[in-house]
Amino acid sequence: MVTAAFLLTWPAWTPLATAIEPRAGRNAAPAEPPPRPDARPPAPLRQAQPRQEQGGFLRVTRDAARKPIALETAIATYVETPEAAAAAGRAEPITVDLIGAVHLGSQQYYNTLNRLFADYDAVLYELVAPDNARVPRPGRKPSGAIGNAQHGLTKMLGLEFQLDQIDYTAKNFVHADLSPKEFDAAMAKRGESWWSMFSRVMRESVARADRAGQQPAGDVGFSDIFGILFGNNRELRLRRLMAEQFTDMEVLTAAFGGEEGSSLITDRNAAALEVLTEQIAKGRRKIAIFYGAAHMDDFDQKLRRDYQLQPRETIWCEAWDLREPAERN
Repeated sequence: MVTAAFLLTWPAWTPLATAIEPRAGRNAAPAEPPPRPDARPPAPLRQAQPRQEQGGFLRVTRDAARKPIALETAIATYVETPEAAAAAGRAEPITVDLIGAVHLGSQQYYNTLNRLFADYDAVLYELVAPDNARVPRPGRKPSGAIGNAQHGLTKMLGLEFQLDQIDYTAKNFVHADLSPKEFDAAMAKRGESWWSMFSRVMRESVARADRAGQQPAGDVGFSDIFGILFGNNRELRLRRLMAEQFTDMEVLTAAFGGEEGSSLITDRNAAALEVLTEQIAKGRRKIAIFYGAAHMDDFDQKLRRDYQLQPRETIWCEAWDLREPAERN
């Protein structure tokens, strides 16, 4: 299951070289229409709560009997301090929302995000691609091992794929990531490869389990496998099993964050923050950073330290329904 969680945090558009198509020019109209609107209601949003000092960006909610209800992602709001705004000559403090994404989710989840995105001056999004590239066409057949694996998980879990549902053609969407050449150069500088990054996750998972005196987080018992293969509600069983593993972000942040950092998180986040600085300079005041949940701890630290932004509140959005069929509305 560590392997599956790793796939869900990997950029949803790999392999990098084939996941993009060049535009005729930076201002050219996109060829693909936005995703068709869906009549189903949006995913539930939990009432805003004060942002906790060590608040996470993914969680599984449970009922009174401790049965899982949903996998939820955080929308965490950070507001510039009055002192920092005054020093920068701004009458209105800037607000930045960190929107932690999962690359697979329900149709209602992505409907909700598309609706929320319309309220921002700018939405900074992740995509390892040149600035003049467009995202793949919705429904396009994936290429490469990672892309095929991610689409395979989409079907197994009964969910939707992020690139097929998010409207990346929106006028307020701003590319905020490395280009393929920049990403390759960052990996080379650090001596990284795809295999070495995957190995780091596996080593950290085992080491963390050893420190806690437990089985590795990715260890799946025979009863789990039997239930998924032969039991009822196999989609639900797999969703619940993966959701429990997926929320354990400490393995990924320890493997790719910290002082050593990585090209996958540290260098790509640095590129996103450069774009954030540019957007602030252009007068944008309400900005969203829409990135994978594994990136968010690093963003959290740097928004506080480098931008003097303070956490204010968190809204939780349901990404996966983990209820029994009879318990769903």
